[in-house]
Amino acid sequence: MDSKWSSLQTLIDPDTYPGAAILALIIIILTWIACSVTTSLLRRPNWVTGTLKRKIDETVVHYIVRVKNLLIIIIALIIYASLVPGLRALFGTMLAGAGITALIVGFAAKSTMANLISGLSLAIYRPIHIGDKVDIEGEYGTVEDITLRHTIVLTWQHKRLIIPNAKLDEMTLINYSIIDPRILCTVEMGVSYDTDIDLTRKLILEEAFKCPHRDPKADDPIVRVISHGDFSIGLRVYVWVKDIGDMWLTRFWLFEHVKKRFDKEGVEIPFPYRTLVYKKDLPPPRREADSPEEPTGS
Repeated sequence: MDSKWSSLQTLIDPDTYPGAAILALIIIILTWIACSVTTSLLRRPNWVTGTLKRKIDETVVHYIVRVKNLLIIIIALIIYASLVPGLRALFGTMLAGAGITALIVGFAAKSTMANLISGLSLAIYRPIHIGDKVDIEGEYGTVEDITLRHTIVLTWQHKRLIIPNAKLDEMTLINYSIIDPRILCTVEMGVSYDTDIDLTRKLILEEAFKCPHRDPKADDPIVRVISHGDFSIGLRVYVWVKDIGDMWLTRFWLFEHVKKRFDKEGVEIPFPYRTLVYKKDLPPPRREADSPEEPTGS
């Protein structure tokens, strides 16, 4: 009986290796349960709208969940260190030299802390949200996730940009989804100088009104003459669309259908003309002896 009790004490005593391992397993399980339960509560739409009486952005919820999980893990580690005698002594030594330790850790984790702070800034000020369509340094895509350290953007080529939050916080980007996603789509094309501009405008507008991607609730499409080029008259058509995705579809649609309509109506889309003159075909240079004599006075 004493031997069994002694074995049981060994298993539950955190001062022994088996006891410390069992305690670590128990704390890991409790930490996982705490993270899962609190995450499910935070993600419940009824809690967001019912408790806080307002709608919370999904980006903020994602960031709060990650910060909450990080805090729970830190608290679990502190509790485990305080229950294991060997770690408790080490923890006390670390607290005694907390200033030097914080300086060393802070210097080593400088970039990580900068990303964490920048991620908090993105969650508070929300220049971008999860699901927003953005243009970052020439890359167009959709914000897929905002973590504590980095932001993930899924590009239109199905590539994923992993951007550190500290870098993203300093970048200038275009957000096509914030406030009002509508966009004024512009398409430029040229016609020859022999073309009737009024007829050309009429044909382009007819095709623009047929475009299935334009916003029917917005202003009507318009066509403006924008340039007199070396060999063509420049025209630009303005069409309102619902978002950046429809803008690309509208451009592709108009380029194709306006070209077909021009071919049908005989409207010429010109290309540069060049006149070549060979040197042998040039007249000979005039000489001084060949120049006409000036009339003499009477």
